[in-house]
Amino acid sequence: MFSRHGYGLAWISDKLTNLPHDMLIDGPQKTWELGTRDTGAYATLSEVVSYFEWLGEFFTNSNSKRDKFIAAGKAIQKHEKNLTNTMIFGNGNIPGLCQINKVNIIGGLDNPAREGLVSIYVDNMPSAEIVKKLNNKGIRTHLRKADHYSKNILNPLKQDSCVRVSLCHYNSVEEVNQFLIAIKEICD
Repeated sequence: MFSRHGYGLAWISDKLTNLPHDMLIDGPQKTWELGTRDTGAYATLSEVVSYFEWLGEFFTNSNSKRDKFIAAGKAIQKHEKNLTNTMIFGNGNIPGLCQINKVNIIGGLDNPAREGLVSIYVDNMPSAEIVKKLNNKGIRTHLRKADHYSKNILNPLKQDSCVRVSLCHYNSVEEVNQFLIAIKEICD
């Protein structure tokens, strides 16, 4: 889930707790923490959890925090799937990415593993230029280079970069429509 970058919480079993792991010199053998907790990060994650609980109330009648959290996650996943499908296949008379000349969708059209983002490149147009043009129109996208994060995908496609369109920046079909109109103008 989206929270503070680089922050996570985990529960580990007793069996995993006892395995050899990085630890502070002379620290407790079963402690996996490597320093002082960032209370700001904890506060941020706590607000994310509260948001999920609040949102979940719209999708379940249960009073259980866990049930609300799960219901919120399922509702978000369904909403993102709708936005992703709109982005790929279009909406009414607004063509989707698959209908715009020169646009290539990484991962294909029917990709059941796709969640929350679509990455594209445009024939004969640098991805950095596309990101800049979209940004100038007030549309948020990101450049993804063929670095240690993405080269395993981009290199076989013979691409040095792509445009990463993350659904965390699009809340409605109307916002996706604005993106589609803008990318079509750029590609025409």
